[in-house]
Amino acid sequence: METKIVKVDPFGRDESALIPCAEVLRRGGLVAFPTETVYGLGANALMPEAVGRIFEAKGRPQDNPLIVHVSKPEAVAPLVREISEAAIRLMEVFWPGPLTLLFAKSDLVPPIVTAGLPTVAIRMPDHPVAQRLIDLAGVPVAAPSANLSGRPSPTTFEDTLADLQGRVDVIVDGGPSGIGVESTVLDISGPVPKVLRPGGLSLEDLRSVLGEVEVASGVPTQGPPPSPGMKYRHYAPKAPVYLVVGSPGEQAAVARFHAVRYLLAGKRVLILASSENLHAYADLADRWPDSLAVLELGPREDLARVASRLFSGLRHGDEIGADVIFAESFPDKGLGLAIQNRLARASGGRTLKLPGRPEMKILLVCSGNTCRSPMAEALLRHIWQTECPDIGLRVMSRGTAAADDMPATQEAMRAVANLGLDLSGHKSRMVSEADLSWADLVITMTKAHKSTLIERYPSYAGKVVTLSEASGGAVAGDVSDPFGLGQQAYFRARDELEVGLRAVCERIERVMSNLDGGKHNEDRSGK
Repeated sequence: METKIVKVDPFGRDESALIPCAEVLRRGGLVAFPTETVYGLGANALMPEAVGRIFEAKGRPQDNPLIVHVSKPEAVAPLVREISEAAIRLMEVFWPGPLTLLFAKSDLVPPIVTAGLPTVAIRMPDHPVAQRLIDLAGVPVAAPSANLSGRPSPTTFEDTLADLQGRVDVIVDGGPSGIGVESTVLDISGPVPKVLRPGGLSLEDLRSVLGEVEVASGVPTQGPPPSPGMKYRHYAPKAPVYLVVGSPGEQAAVARFHAVRYLLAGKRVLILASSENLHAYADLADRWPDSLAVLELGPREDLARVASRLFSGLRHGDEIGADVIFAESFPDKGLGLAIQNRLARASGGRTLKLPGRPEMKILLVCSGNTCRSPMAEALLRHIWQTECPDIGLRVMSRGTAAADDMPATQEAMRAVANLGLDLSGHKSRMVSEADLSWADLVITMTKAHKSTLIERYPSYAGKVVTLSEASGGAVAGDVSDPFGLGQQAYFRARDELEVGLRAVCERIERVMSNLDGGKHNEDRSGK
């Protein structure tokens, strides 16, 4: 399908450009257009075939209801069975604007719009282009956000084009959306009004008119959800998103800690940060300029600015090819409730918080788990005590071709015994998927070991790095296998491991030194 691009005056004064777009809507075509919240993908709400094309273009499940947009309050009556006094009051105060109301639907509304539910969601957008387009079309317009299903909603023409070019008839370029998150969806059918989806109108504003208002805490386990944005994973870029919680300082510490895991493994990281915490990531950005991107969403006290940048920030992860995204959380007041809702949906419930004491879990891998990796395990424990005393460590070693319960070789025992370390209790183990799941960082002795692990367990590729990579090149390449080559080969391997692991510890300690505001450095210096 060829998609026509129509650029219009953002203030809706270019009616001649909108007339053919309105005709496309009226005839059953798909038109993407700007609203004050996000860009929407519209179809004639009274034509089931046209509405069906929305689901097809977006890849949207058909049990996810749509919101019907109108250009004037009088257009609501034919679509609903009744309009309550509370609804009239809300429309008078908040329409046009980012408030969607649920009504008992009339027979005029096709079931495909409401996913078969007896209620229909309706709003009047506060954007001159959207209002004039709907008015010219002369029909109510069903319009979810103009993105592929599950992706972050688009707030610009460019993001809309990236998702829907070739899938829709027309995309109207009316400049960026203002608010940046979708409308608030409110159910006023019960004794206490209930917010089904937090959005561009705050809970505080609703309570100023209605008094008591609840926020829905869950979704039906069966059947369609009563509102869009409730049932499915939404707003998600390709990379996994982790929502970081806690005080602002704790969030910076946690984001740093986990970002380092991926950066040491050579992965690309995006941090969505508050203005207040930008300084906390400056040294990491300097150290990894090609691997770490830090995007400022805005100050914690300017949630309107944060909301306007949220979806573009999530989309930025795809633009730079991020392997993981860490998003700071924001106060859940005002627009913050909607911001937190969108981040929770984007993360799929993945949250990170500061433990009582920072801790790293490191897995060391060689071939048979009788020579290099057990020596590395003993050496790492020893070095960590002096280099990273304020960061907890759990470490274990495994082999890619190990026979279980074999002891460390006598040569390996002698090599580390010179340093006062004991391998007499070591028993070899074959590496497993559970081991990689457990670890924060997986360090292999050679490139071949790394390739083997990634081939076996591709979903954990982001954790796997060679010792050469983890040490920043302190070890020039692979750690040679000393097996069968005599005691001197073991001494050489031990020395190489010690140099590499000491460099790893120094790098980790250096980049983690801000976890508690640098306090542990002061403690160690006696100041």
